[in-house]
Amino acid sequence: MKICHVDPACGLTIPPKNWGAIEKIIWEFEENQRKLGHESTHKLAGHIRHGEFDIVHCHVANLALDLKQRGIPYIYQLHDHHVLYYGKESQTFKENLEAIDGSLISLMPAKWLVDYFEHPKCVYFAHGVNTKEFYPNFNLKPTPKEPKLLMLANNGMGGKNGHDRKGFAYGVGLAIKRNLPITIVGPRNNENWINENLWVLNYPKLEFIWEPDNKNLRQIYWDHDIFLHPSELEAGHPNLTLLEASACGLPIIGWIEMETDFHGLWRAPRNIFRMEDGLNDILNNWDNYVKRSIQTGRDFSWENRTKSLMEIYQQVI
Repeated sequence: MKICHVDPACGLTIPPKNWGAIEKIIWEFEENQRKLGHESTHKLAGHIRHGEFDIVHCHVANLALDLKQRGIPYIYQLHDHHVLYYGKESQTFKENLEAIDGSLISLMPAKWLVDYFEHPKCVYFAHGVNTKEFYPNFNLKPTPKEPKLLMLANNGMGGKNGHDRKGFAYGVGLAIKRNLPITIVGPRNNENWINENLWVLNYPKLEFIWEPDNKNLRQIYWDHDIFLHPSELEAGHPNLTLLEASACGLPIIGWIEMETDFHGLWRAPRNIFRMEDGLNDILNNWDNYVKRSIQTGRDFSWENRTKSLMEIYQQVI
């Protein structure tokens, strides 16, 4: 099968060197599709010719509409949480709805998105993780006496770069309450959140890691014990960092939609006291949480997700 993923045209390489979730997803699909014996590549939308590929897989709404206008059939995959943030009267929602309407089928990485759009072409399709890059570095990790907490994200939402969508304040609050070390990893954009929350700089056990290269992420996960993800809004349930942390054997305290199971995660709202309940439960049942996290990572490997994607391709062809 000849497959083309549409380059998002965001100025990032495929694969990306550090941040770039869509670019990372495209690369994982390409790599695994080639391993399965298919021809798979990526191109800018304007360079794709009618009939050139068996499948054109598009990941950005405005580029899907370009394909639609030129009569090129495509599969659409939505990645934008702003469809909910801006609401159904917004141009963002309407553009994505039109992209869905013009698609052969549209993949939603969260079940709430399927319900939100109420469109017969929408189906749930979860993200994956590269289990050859992200895996545990231990046979049996003992329960940590002073667990190192980790948050890894690009904060902000809707152009408000200091908005705490990822729940950094809740993570730091939990660390302070229990006097635990915590590391926040991400791009320099997160400095906008710091500037609006200068109080966090008074906590001596808080560290920041800026702009890590993708090749360094595994070591960052290995250097910590528990992943925190009290996110306010996500298009991916689970998203990529949850899956990476899980594959590296980290138990997780955070939020994921109720309709989606994620073993190894203690589901907690954005509430420090409930997050502390999760921390206590994880530490009291450490081996169980670690084993379930690792198994979740294996279940969601990109190899498995790509095999499921190929079945969808076959159906639409």
